[in-house]
Amino acid sequence: MKVDLKASKKLFTVRLPESVIRDIKLLSVDLDKSISDVLAEAVIDLVRKHGRTQVAYSTTATEAKKAKR
Repeated sequence: MKVDLKASKKLFTVRLPESVIRDIKLLSVDLDKSISDVLAEAVIDLVRKHGRTQVAYSTTATEAKKAKR
């Protein structure tokens, strides 16, 4: 499954150790890719490594809240 890294994006905040952030920034320069694209690629690889190649849940939190009403 190919993931379009140019597709619409949503803000996702995460806390990482400063050393990891530095490594990600350096890697993004080495690869001539944005930090966002480097992290997206890493997350995609991690998800695939654990056997998740499709969206596990089709209901978003907003849809779940609506369903409770």
